[in-house]
Amino acid sequence: MILMLGFSLVCVAALAWALRRFGRQGVVVGTLIGLISIGGAGYLYWNLGAYEMALSTEALNTLPPEERAFVIAQAAQEEFMARNRVADQEIINLFQLVLELDPKQITALGSLGIIAFEASEYAMAADYWGRMLAQLPPDSDQARAIAGGIARAERLVASVPSGEAVTVQVKLRFGEAPEVWSAEHQLFIFARALESNGPPLAAKRLAPSAIPGEIILSSDDAVMGQPLALGQRIEIVARLTTHGPSGGTGDWVATSGAMTMESGAALELVLTPVKL
Repeated sequence: MILMLGFSLVCVAALAWALRRFGRQGVVVGTLIGLISIGGAGYLYWNLGAYEMALSTEALNTLPPEERAFVIAQAAQEEFMARNRVADQEIINLFQLVLELDPKQITALGSLGIIAFEASEYAMAADYWGRMLAQLPPDSDQARAIAGGIARAERLVASVPSGEAVTVQVKLRFGEAPEVWSAEHQLFIFARALESNGPPLAAKRLAPSAIPGEIILSSDDAVMGQPLALGQRIEIVARLTTHGPSGGTGDWVATSGAMTMESGAALELVLTPVKL
């Protein structure tokens, strides 16, 4: 599109120069022709672009399921890596779609294993990687690396006692008198694994009226179906915002810093305005 517009602008300039001897009338004629050229270029670009996209989608849908799964998996993995291995639900849904088309697709299995591991969902990570390992040559470097990842995930699963409820009691208050909030304000409180850019392990959304007060964060608030577990290294974050969980200008935030999940853990968080 930029090249087409650039070419049109060059043509307009050349035409205006050629018609300069006709005075103002020549300039007007040159400008009108130029505008028609630019408009035509834009029309062709958008219509040809839409046609090309339709052809791409139609071509993808005509592929056999395994080939379609491969194409979608490669696109999802490129986006996953471009975001520094931060996966939102859209990327996770793409990988899961791949497995619906081809349950043995190793790119999707490996990537979902990474996403699960970084979210401290170790049993789920071991399951994905185990299914991936079954598709790899036994003596390959990739197979050995995946086997090592499975062993590590299984050790982490075994190190966490089962059958014990895990909760965090958070006492929340303001550090200074806040301004009056609007109806758009929401309070988010979540636990996230340290050294992970993945989604939070557990989260709650509350009305600002919950401050001051005590809030219980537990396995019932798990985001991706994997409950909180004893021994996890996490951080608790509270955010009062009008911008959604990721936050923005004018937020009030409190963080616990690094902590280890313990049975009946309790802490106090003090919300303070973010200084920009």
